[in-house]
Amino acid sequence: MKRLLFVGGILIVLILLFFFLIPMQTYLVIESRDKDSTEPVLFYISEGDTFSVRYTHSIHLSEVEEFYRQTPPLHIQQTMLLYEDTSIGMPANAEGNENFEVTEEGKYLISNMNRKFPFIDIQIGQVIANHRFVYKNKEYPLANYFEKGSIVRMEFKKLSLFNQWKGVTVVGKR
Repeated sequence: MKRLLFVGGILIVLILLFFFLIPMQTYLVIESRDKDSTEPVLFYISEGDTFSVRYTHSIHLSEVEEFYRQTPPLHIQQTMLLYEDTSIGMPANAEGNENFEVTEEGKYLISNMNRKFPFIDIQIGQVIANHRFVYKNKEYPLANYFEKGSIVRMEFKKLSLFNQWKGVTVVGKR
Protein backbone atom coordinates (compact mmCIF):
# COMPACT_ATOMS: atom_id res chain seq x y z
CA MET A 1 0.00 0.00 0.00
CA LYS A 2 2.83 2.41 0.88
CA ARG A 3 4.55 1.54 -2.38
CA LEU A 4 1.35 2.29 -4.33
CA LEU A 5 0.99 5.68 -2.60
CA PHE A 6 4.65 6.46 -3.29
CA VAL A 7 4.35 5.56 -7.00
CA GLY A 8 1.05 7.50 -7.21
CA GLY A 9 2.69 10.54 -5.59
CA ILE A 10 5.61 10.45 -8.01
CA LEU A 11 3.20 10.09 -10.93
CA ILE A 12 1.22 13.15 -9.79
CA VAL A 13 4.43 15.17 -9.39
CA LEU A 14 5.57 14.14 -12.90
CA ILE A 15 2.20 15.09 -14.39
CA LEU A 16 2.32 18.49 -12.66
CA LEU A 17 5.89 19.08 -13.86
CA PHE A 18 4.83 18.12 -17.38
CA PHE A 19 1.89 20.53 -17.17
CA PHE A 20 4.04 23.44 -15.89
CA LEU A 21 7.11 22.91 -18.08
CA ILE A 22 5.71 21.95 -21.51
CA PRO A 23 5.08 24.96 -23.80
CA MET A 24 1.37 25.11 -24.62
CA GLN A 25 0.19 28.74 -24.92
CA THR A 26 1.29 31.07 -27.76
CA TYR A 27 2.30 34.63 -26.88
CA LEU A 28 3.85 37.50 -28.75
CA VAL A 29 7.05 37.97 -26.79
CA ILE A 30 8.98 41.23 -26.84
CA GLU A 31 12.35 40.94 -25.18
CA SER A 32 15.54 42.92 -25.07
CA ARG A 33 18.50 41.59 -27.04
CA ASP A 34 20.69 42.59 -24.06
CA LYS A 35 20.99 39.42 -22.00
CA ASP A 36 21.24 41.17 -18.61
CA SER A 37 18.18 43.32 -19.21
CA THR A 38 14.55 43.49 -18.18
CA GLU A 39 11.98 40.70 -18.22
CA PRO A 40 10.21 39.98 -21.49
CA VAL A 41 6.80 41.50 -22.15
CA LEU A 42 4.10 39.04 -23.20
CA PHE A 43 1.01 39.79 -25.25
CA TYR A 44 -1.68 37.19 -25.74
CA ILE A 45 -2.86 37.85 -29.29
CA SER A 46 -6.06 36.04 -30.23
CA GLU A 47 -5.82 34.02 -33.41
CA GLY A 48 -6.81 36.16 -36.38
CA ASP A 49 -6.30 39.46 -34.52
CA THR A 50 -4.00 42.12 -35.90
CA PHE A 51 -1.57 44.29 -34.00
CA SER A 52 0.71 47.10 -35.07
CA VAL A 53 3.86 49.02 -34.31
CA ARG A 54 3.47 52.80 -34.52
CA TYR A 55 6.35 55.25 -34.52
CA THR A 56 7.46 58.67 -35.70
CA HIS A 57 9.81 58.54 -38.70
CA SER A 58 13.12 60.16 -37.71
CA ILE A 59 13.69 62.03 -40.98
CA HIS A 60 10.34 63.48 -42.01
CA LEU A 61 8.85 63.39 -38.48
CA SER A 62 5.51 61.87 -39.45
CA GLU A 63 3.62 58.87 -38.11
CA VAL A 64 4.20 55.40 -39.56
CA GLU A 65 2.15 52.33 -38.61
CA GLU A 66 3.02 48.76 -39.59
CA PHE A 67 0.25 46.16 -39.23
CA TYR A 68 0.90 42.49 -38.48
CA ARG A 69 -0.76 39.18 -37.61
CA GLN A 70 0.39 35.71 -36.60
CA THR A 71 0.71 33.02 -39.26
CA PRO A 72 1.75 29.37 -38.88
CA PRO A 73 4.29 28.27 -37.74
CA LEU A 74 4.67 31.13 -35.24
CA HIS A 75 5.62 33.68 -37.90
CA ILE A 76 4.74 37.37 -38.10
CA GLN A 77 3.10 38.55 -41.31
CA GLN A 78 3.11 42.20 -42.25
CA THR A 79 -0.30 42.94 -43.75
CA MET A 80 -0.36 46.74 -44.17
CA LEU A 81 1.76 49.86 -43.96
CA LEU A 82 0.25 53.29 -43.29
CA TYR A 83 2.36 56.45 -43.56
CA GLU A 84 2.16 60.17 -44.30
CA ASP A 85 5.18 60.96 -46.48
CA THR A 86 6.83 59.17 -49.43
CA SER A 87 10.22 60.78 -48.95
CA ILE A 88 13.44 59.12 -47.77
CA GLY A 89 13.02 55.68 -46.23
CA MET A 90 9.39 55.12 -47.25
CA PRO A 91 8.04 53.27 -50.30
CA ALA A 92 6.64 55.28 -53.19
CA ASN A 93 4.50 52.40 -54.45
CA ALA A 94 3.39 48.83 -53.78
CA GLU A 95 5.13 45.65 -54.96
CA GLY A 96 3.69 42.52 -56.59
CA ASN A 97 0.07 41.87 -55.49
CA GLU A 98 0.09 44.64 -52.91
CA ASN A 99 -2.37 47.56 -53.19
CA PHE A 100 -1.31 51.21 -52.95
CA GLU A 101 -3.85 53.91 -52.18
CA VAL A 102 -4.23 57.34 -50.66
CA THR A 103 -6.69 57.43 -47.76
CA GLU A 104 -9.33 60.13 -47.17
CA GLU A 105 -6.97 61.66 -44.59
CA GLY A 106 -4.26 61.98 -47.26
CA LYS A 107 -2.12 59.16 -45.86
CA TYR A 108 -0.54 56.45 -47.98
CA LEU A 109 -1.66 52.86 -47.41
CA ILE A 110 -0.07 49.71 -48.77
CA SER A 111 -2.35 46.72 -48.13
CA ASN A 112 -2.54 43.06 -49.14
CA MET A 113 1.03 42.63 -47.95
CA ASN A 114 2.27 39.09 -47.43
CA ARG A 115 5.70 39.64 -45.91
CA LYS A 116 6.50 36.94 -43.34
CA PHE A 117 9.21 37.05 -40.70
CA PRO A 118 10.25 34.61 -37.95
CA PHE A 119 10.91 37.69 -35.77
CA ILE A 120 11.25 41.46 -35.99
CA ASP A 121 14.03 43.44 -34.33
CA ILE A 122 13.27 47.04 -33.34
CA GLN A 123 15.66 49.63 -31.97
CA ILE A 124 13.66 51.74 -29.56
CA GLY A 125 14.01 55.39 -30.45
CA GLN A 126 15.99 57.56 -28.07
CA VAL A 127 14.64 60.96 -29.09
CA ILE A 128 11.90 61.09 -31.72
CA ALA A 129 10.59 57.65 -32.73
CA ASN A 130 8.47 56.84 -29.65
CA HIS A 131 7.81 53.22 -30.73
CA ARG A 132 4.44 51.96 -29.53
CA PHE A 133 2.95 48.51 -29.69
CA VAL A 134 -0.77 48.79 -30.53
CA TYR A 135 -3.31 46.06 -29.81
CA LYS A 136 -7.10 46.49 -29.72
CA ASN A 137 -6.72 50.28 -30.08
CA LYS A 138 -4.55 50.56 -26.97
CA GLU A 139 -0.98 51.84 -27.19
CA TYR A 140 1.90 50.42 -25.15
CA PRO A 141 5.02 52.60 -25.42
CA LEU A 142 7.98 50.23 -25.66
CA ALA A 143 10.15 52.73 -23.75
CA ASN A 144 7.93 52.02 -20.71
CA TYR A 145 9.29 48.45 -20.65
CA PHE A 146 12.76 48.72 -22.20
CA GLU A 147 15.58 51.28 -22.26
CA LYS A 148 15.54 53.86 -25.03
CA GLY A 149 18.12 52.95 -27.66
CA SER A 150 17.97 49.24 -26.83
CA ILE A 151 17.16 46.61 -29.43
CA VAL A 152 14.16 44.40 -28.78
CA ARG A 153 13.02 41.29 -30.60
CA MET A 154 9.34 40.67 -31.26
CA GLU A 155 8.38 37.05 -31.99
CA PHE A 156 5.69 34.49 -31.33
CA LYS A 157 6.64 31.73 -28.90
CA LYS A 158 4.88 28.85 -27.23
CA LEU A 159 5.43 29.23 -23.50
CA SER A 160 5.00 26.94 -20.54
CA LEU A 161 3.17 28.16 -17.45
CA PHE A 162 6.55 28.48 -15.75
CA ASN A 163 7.88 30.79 -18.50
CA GLN A 164 4.66 32.80 -18.49
CA TRP A 165 5.11 33.51 -14.79
CA LYS A 166 8.64 34.81 -15.44
CA GLY A 167 7.50 37.43 -17.98
CA VAL A 168 5.34 40.51 -17.61
CA THR A 169 1.95 39.83 -19.20
CA VAL A 170 0.54 43.10 -20.45
CA VAL A 171 -2.47 41.97 -22.46
CA GLY A 172 -4.33 38.70 -22.25
CA LYS A 173 -4.60 35.74 -20.00
CA ARG A 174 -1.93 34.56 -17.59
